[in-house]
Amino acid sequence: MQSLLRSLIRGFVRLLFRLALKLEIEGLEHAPPGGPLIVIGNHFSIFEAPLLMLHLPYGDRVTWLAATELQDSRILKALIGLFNIIPIWRGQPDRAALHRASEWLAGGGVIGIMPEGGVDETLRHLTTAGVQTGLHGGPNSRLDAQLITPRPGAAYLAVRSGAPLLPAAFLGTENVMANVRRLRRTPVRMIIGPVFGPLTIDPALPKTERRARLDEMGHEMMRHMAALLPLENRGPYREQGGRGAGEQGSFH
Repeated sequence: MQSLLRSLIRGFVRLLFRLALKLEIEGLEHAPPGGPLIVIGNHFSIFEAPLLMLHLPYGDRVTWLAATELQDSRILKALIGLFNIIPIWRGQPDRAALHRASEWLAGGGVIGIMPEGGVDETLRHLTTAGVQTGLHGGPNSRLDAQLITPRPGAAYLAVRSGAPLLPAAFLGTENVMANVRRLRRTPVRMIIGPVFGPLTIDPALPKTERRARLDEMGHEMMRHMAALLPLENRGPYREQGGRGAGEQGSFH
């Protein structure tokens, strides 16, 4: 029954996206047939995660790490339970959530995570200070469409699980909400890159060096995503090789 309900909801959301988006997808051939696999993507809006869940070929085998405050909405809380989405606190390390994610991967599943840690940059000073913030109601789009530096959770999960990573990049998602209000469709491009990893850290290294390696692996993830984006969208990863400035796929 739950599987049927998930299929019906996916079909309804697909219809909504067809009405709201002019979606182009490239690179699906890079997606491996199954897990364990960690999917990483940029987070310019609230739409990247559902687009990946709908269009990657994993069905019920894919779930996501999502901000725990989404459970404040009864509807979203029900959807989180139905789709086995894993709520996670943005702030102090949420070991319970990361343990659940590791178990999902160990069972051959696929986990999606946004290394940047959220759309709303105004929360960054709180999470950096270690605050378990449940704030919500902020921006649902990062209108400058620039990559930002990652939080450590994605790299920690990758090292702990030993799962390979599939990078994805999105262009145009930051414009969706504004265009919906104007009853306009939004051009959106979803780009899937080649699998990389797994990422490993020698457990014999001193703690400070292990943390430095973890931070570098977070930047490595971001560089793989940056390589899929035009130069003008890469933020601090502008020097990463890949698509040139103004290359097709830029909607600014």
